[in-house]
Amino acid sequence: MQNFLNNSSLMQRTVSTQTFQSQTISAIILFNIGMLFSAASSADETMDTKQVSQNRVDLGGAVRMRLDYDPDRDIRKLSFDTAIMNLDFYYDQLSGHIEHRVLGGAYPYDYTDHIGDVNFTKKAYLEYAVNPQQSIQVGLNQVPIGFQPYYTSTVIESMAYIAGIEDLYRLGAKYNYKKDNYEIYAAYYAENPWKGKGTSQGAYYSNQLIPADENLENGTHYKEQDAVALQYNYTQNNDSWSANYGISAYYAQLKSKLKEDKEGHRGVYALHYGLNKDRLGLKFISIFNQIDTPYDQTTFGSYDGTFNVANKGMLYSLDLNYKIPEFNVKDINDFNVYLHYSRYDKTKKVFLDSEQLVLGSAFTYKKNVYIAAEWLFGKNNPYIGGSSYGQSLAAGGSNQWENQVNVNIGYYF
Repeated sequence: MQNFLNNSSLMQRTVSTQTFQSQTISAIILFNIGMLFSAASSADETMDTKQVSQNRVDLGGAVRMRLDYDPDRDIRKLSFDTAIMNLDFYYDQLSGHIEHRVLGGAYPYDYTDHIGDVNFTKKAYLEYAVNPQQSIQVGLNQVPIGFQPYYTSTVIESMAYIAGIEDLYRLGAKYNYKKDNYEIYAAYYAENPWKGKGTSQGAYYSNQLIPADENLENGTHYKEQDAVALQYNYTQNNDSWSANYGISAYYAQLKSKLKEDKEGHRGVYALHYGLNKDRLGLKFISIFNQIDTPYDQTTFGSYDGTFNVANKGMLYSLDLNYKIPEFNVKDINDFNVYLHYSRYDKTKKVFLDSEQLVLGSAFTYKKNVYIAAEWLFGKNNPYIGGSSYGQSLAAGGSNQWENQVNVNIGYYF
C-alpha cells in the first residue's frame, strides 16, 4: 500500500546514496545465505516434501503505475508510481523478510530527474518461530497498533497513517504469542528506521516523527527513542461470521536535536473492532493521540516530505468492504467495493479538524495484475486536493472539501 503525495513540490531536496547501497548489499548477502540453505535442502534426498518447502528463498516484487485526475488543479497524468523488491528466506524456524521501494522521475516526484532518486526500505527483519504459538522479530518491523497490517481496504490508507500510527515500521524487537482465540504483542523500538534516499528529511516509508525540512513553517526537530508497544487481540468465531476485538498502547520518549528544546513524550492508545460476515468486512478503530512537547504541533515525514501534525486529539477510522463474486468473470477475480471514512478531531480549538472519505473498488486480473480506483474527498488533508501540505494536519488548510481520482495499476511477480 502507498499513500498519494500530491503536494510533493513543497519538499526540500538533499540526501546521499550511501544508505541505499548498504541496503542493497545487505539484501544480496541475505539472498546468498538463503540460496545456500536451499541448496542444502535439495541435496538431502531423505528430507520430506514439507521440509523442502520450508527451506527456500522467495524473490518477488511489483511495478506500479498511477493515474491522477484532479480538475481543480488541472492534473491529468498517467505516471510510473513505484517499483517494489521483496526478498524472503525460510530455514527451519528462522526466516528473513526485506521490502524496498523505488520512486522518482515521474509525478508527483517530477521534480527529480530519474527513477530511484527517491527510495527507501519498508521492512527488513529476522523472525524466529520459537514454537507454533510464539515468535520473535528483530529489525525494521511493524509496530503493533490497531489492525495489522492496515486499517482500511484503500490504497491511500487512513488519516492515522498520515499521523504516524497506521502501517508504522520502526527498528526494534517484537514478541508475538498466540493461543486459542487470543493474541498478544509486546515490542521495544530503540529508534527510527535508517533514512532512505530523497530530497527531504522525510525519506521513509512510514510517517516518522523527525526533524523538519528547513522550509517547513513551524517545524520541530524531535525524534522518538526507547518506545514500547503492547497489544491484546481476541477473536470470536461463529458459523457465518468472525469478530476481532483489540486494545493497543504505545509510548515513546522524544528528544530534539536543538539543545534549547525540552524533552517530551508520545502516547498512542487505541481500541479496534473488526467483523467479517460472508461478503462483508468491517473495521473500526478509535485512537487517542497525545504528544507532549512545548509546542502545539510536531513534525512528521515520509515519502520525501515533512509536515506538521497536531499534538493532541482523537482519530477515528471506519472501513466497509463488500465482495461481489458475480463480477468475477473470465480472468477477473476478487472484485470488491469499499467505503472508508476517517477523521482527526484536534484538541486545540483553533486548529481545524481534518477529514477523509474514500469510495473505491479493486480487483485482480489474471492473478498478477491488481487494479484499484478511488475517488478521494478530503478536508484539511495534506494528501488530497490543493490544501496546505505542511499545515493541514496541524492548524489546518483551506477548510474546504477537495476531491480527486486516483487509479493504481500494479503488476506483481
